Amino acid sequence: MKVLRTVVWLGGLLLLSLDSLAQIYPSTGTAWVLPGSWQDTVIDGKPASAKQLKLWESQHADVVFGSMQDRAMNQSMNAMGYMYAHKFDCRPGKQEAWLSQQAFQSGVDIEDAYLHFAEDTQLLVDKPSSGLDYLLDGQPYHLLLVRNNQYSTARLPIELQAGDQLILFSSYPFDSLELNASAIPDISHHAADGVGAVGLWQPLAVSWHDKTSTDSLLGQFSLNQPWLSAFARFEGRELNSGEPGLASGLRVWMLELSWAKASRVESLAIPPWLELTRSEEQLALAIPGWDPANDKNNDGYINDSEFASRANSKASARFRHQARLIPAGYLWPGTCWYRVNFLDSAINKLHAQWYQQDWQQQGLAGAYNDDMAKLLGSNQFKVLSGGKIDELPYVAGSEQAEYEYALQLAGFLQQVKSLTGTQWLAANISELNLWHYAPWPPELREVIDVWLREHYLTPAIGLNRLQRYWDNFALASQQDKSLIMASTKGGRSQLSPSSLLAWQTDIETGLALYYLFNIPGQTYYHSWNQSYRYGSGHTDTDNWAQPGIAKNMAYQPTKMLAIELGTPEPAPGDAERVVFDNKGKEADSADTAIDGIPLEPSGWYWLQRSGWFGDFPEQGVIARRYSKGLALYRGTRDRNNPAFFAIKPIEVSLDGLYQQVNFDGSLGPHVNTVTLAGYQGVILRRVMTEKTKE
Repeated sequence: MKVLRTVVWLGGLLLLSLDSLAQIYPSTGTAWVLPGSWQDTVIDGKPASAKQLKLWESQHADVVFGSMQDRAMNQSMNAMGYMYAHKFDCRPGKQEAWLSQQAFQSGVDIEDAYLHFAEDTQLLVDKPSSGLDYLLDGQPYHLLLVRNNQYSTARLPIELQAGDQLILFSSYPFDSLELNASAIPDISHHAADGVGAVGLWQPLAVSWHDKTSTDSLLGQFSLNQPWLSAFARFEGRELNSGEPGLASGLRVWMLELSWAKASRVESLAIPPWLELTRSEEQLALAIPGWDPANDKNNDGYINDSEFASRANSKASARFRHQARLIPAGYLWPGTCWYRVNFLDSAINKLHAQWYQQDWQQQGLAGAYNDDMAKLLGSNQFKVLSGGKIDELPYVAGSEQAEYEYALQLAGFLQQVKSLTGTQWLAANISELNLWHYAPWPPELREVIDVWLREHYLTPAIGLNRLQRYWDNFALASQQDKSLIMASTKGGRSQLSPSSLLAWQTDIETGLALYYLFNIPGQTYYHSWNQSYRYGSGHTDTDNWAQPGIAKNMAYQPTKMLAIELGTPEPAPGDAERVVFDNKGKEADSADTAIDGIPLEPSGWYWLQRSGWFGDFPEQGVIARRYSKGLALYRGTRDRNNPAFFAIKPIEVSLDGLYQQVNFDGSLGPHVNTVTLAGYQGVILRRVMTEKTKE
């Protein structure tokens, strides 16, 4: 049962007091990651609605990485929303729309929010994402059909009646379009009024040319004066038919296309300035560079005359936005991102205010920043040619650019913390050891309060990796909090996905592994499947032995968590302590530092081991004592060795009487030995006698 939590208003943000936070389970905190998409399910054998499932989740975790999509629920937990401070979407969403509106009202150029290439650049493409199609295909941001003064979304191909109009919306300025239609329209472009809306439509002289590669016509037009963006509003009406970005105030560039006679429009697109090319089995993305010296009249557009006499022929962008940095390393499917500029103080102020108002609106305590190791380094920018950045004196993908950009990100995140007062600024670093990652400056490590260790523990993790996982105790030593995810990747359930016992054994092992790392008040447990697709929907045959069960109910061993183990204790005095390895520098589990890095002692010790390589055995059982229990894990030196699952079980002696905690929360018989299979973890509850109670 959770007690009431003290709430504090600071900087306009609702914060939860850590001192008044009550833990749901007795021996550890728990968390959800990106819950959502709730469905009707079964709870305790009875049908339950999606709403009841959502309520169940709110009562079975202490913190949320994401949002419960309910302000009151977010406030009743510590909900850390999702953030990605170093990217803006190529196709603007709610955040970009809000920023464009605020920038206009503040007299700030929104283009200063982006980093730009200073020269034409080619990047090696790892795996092209379909999200890039928005730019490569020249997709309009929105198309609006105007018929009899009524607005509706236009979906091509479309049959137009005489007098119909199409309004094309773009999230960036342009000077040409591709059209495949039965007749050429009259075209006008918007002109902004004094309040930033559409004041009038100005006729545009368009020069049409055949495109040899398609049936389309290429229409080119000259801009005699700067083409300023505008709100999608005309004569008091919203030029919209339900597009969320426009509804959120996105400023756009618009063309009005009018047909006097009935016509058919097959396609309408904006010619791309990016080029995706393949040569010698190599895929490259060409991005033009921007040099303000080429813009002689300083109107933000390189016209034909200026282009022909460019001061810098190595920069061929016509508009500044065309030179924005686009990561070409592996991206999530369906995404396309620009890199954010953290050097402009006015933009940083607005950017930080976005998080302040967004968190307050959603009832969030903070947020977690994803992909923190994917900044300006070679894992996102492999430069084939060019690569100089206009805002930084470095080439994208270089170590200098990566380090400097990480330093700037740290400064921005500190600004967010100062504005919001949050103590729940989190980062997803997965297995990354920050003390081993050269591009990460100490300032970036110090600004983060909570670490999301995605897929940190797996059933077949192996002893070698465990003995290098001292960084969790280093983060704890600096009073940081961590979510430690135990996933079933590489476990018995991946080998036997239809076996419910295999899934349950993996989860039991994952919880035992977690209890090796648990630091009460600072770590949170999360159990998941083998994928990176999160949510609260139903299981299927790919991710659970029984389809149709709510995922978080399936994966969280609630009844095991309800068994109290007490608090972690040091290793027994006569035990052989586990030794951690930091690139040849060692420290045992009672030490408070490793190679000068402060550590929280782990208390790990060997219950059994064999085949020693110095301080590192070939096989062994790691143990950690709790005041009321014991956590054990049997592993081999290597990780993900399928043969070790089938190795002969061993029996190990215990230091007293214990009961094994089963998946259903039941306790086994009193025993002083336990049998462990390969890559298996167990949790034991100590039998409390009169002597042990003392």
